[in-house]
Amino acid sequence: MLAVMGALAEEIDLLRAGMTGVSEACHADIPVVTGDFKGTEIALARCGIGKVNAAICTQMLVNLYEPDALVFSGVAGGLLPNMRVGDLVIASHLIQFDIDLTAFGRRHGELPDGDRMIQSDPDLIEKTADAFDGAFNGAEAEPNLMIGTVVSGDRFVEDSKTLRWLQREFGALATEMEGAAVGYTCQLNKLPFVVVRGLSDTANEAAPDDFKANLETVCRNSYQLMDRLIPALG
Repeated sequence: MLAVMGALAEEIDLLRAGMTGVSEACHADIPVVTGDFKGTEIALARCGIGKVNAAICTQMLVNLYEPDALVFSGVAGGLLPNMRVGDLVIASHLIQFDIDLTAFGRRHGELPDGDRMIQSDPDLIEKTADAFDGAFNGAEAEPNLMIGTVVSGDRFVEDSKTLRWLQREFGALATEMEGAAVGYTCQLNKLPFVVVRGLSDTANEAAPDDFKANLETVCRNSYQLMDRLIPALG
């Protein structure tokens, strides 16, 4: 079985509509739908916003559904000037940017008992990139794909000062609120995972309005990739 997660209903609704033979459950107030998506058995969960919800959901899926791998798909804020709304990012590495133990000589995002960077499964990264190539043909209006570091924190970033700090401190492509918690929990459980993000905004002062305006479009781009990726993983 493949576990698939999103934080918001908009991030999973298209996948849910494509499932057959579904069964619904709720664990710790987290809705989970199991069924078939184009020949692949999946457990599709909406975890809710933030790192705590994401970690709870990931561990619940591991314990109750025993997946072979996990894919998280959702939206994020882009951190580089050349990025466009709708572009897609595969997180090769994830960092919790709001972990701050600098008082004890640690770097931002670093825990005493682990590495600063949480690494996605290399095979899943490759298969996700292949799925992107199958879903899009490079037309001008279609999204670009980037692979690199994504940072997570319990904060919606909407100011240029924080944006620049995230660029410079972590070399990050995008910022969001769940991925590193998902990755950290998967890492502890030795579960292969990958996080895919569509850019809904550019994490500056216009981010809240951009997020609302672009959410539907970005989720459609992400769905086109997932529509190829899930059967490939199955």
